[in-house]
Amino acid sequence: MKKLYIPENEAELAVIKSLLDGERIHYFVHNDHFGSLEVGPSIPLYNAKTIMVEEDQYDWALAVINSFVTSKKASKAQEARYSLTDKIRVILEGLLFTWFMPGQRWRKRDKADSHK
Repeated sequence: MKKLYIPENEAELAVIKSLLDGERIHYFVHNDHFGSLEVGPSIPLYNAKTIMVEEDQYDWALAVINSFVTSKKASKAQEARYSLTDKIRVILEGLLFTWFMPGQRWRKRDKADSHK
């Protein structure tokens, strides 16, 4: 078996497993259950989950994984972009609409009214 990919988290691992299952590619996940414990420092051979495939299916599996990873990176880059207008709007909403949020001041006034 040949090392194919180390996923970042459980969700990514689940998606990759389903992609490989859909293509009928045989794989093995090294540390599949034990790697979830994540005790102590992150040591790749100890607790990182590694997807491994058979050598004759490696090229096809790599193509499937690459299409997923590149689309994931593109969507992350697109999500991370906020325009200056978006940033200013968030700041203004925080400053202007803070008075609308219920907090301690409402509770104090309600307590004072209930004691009368």
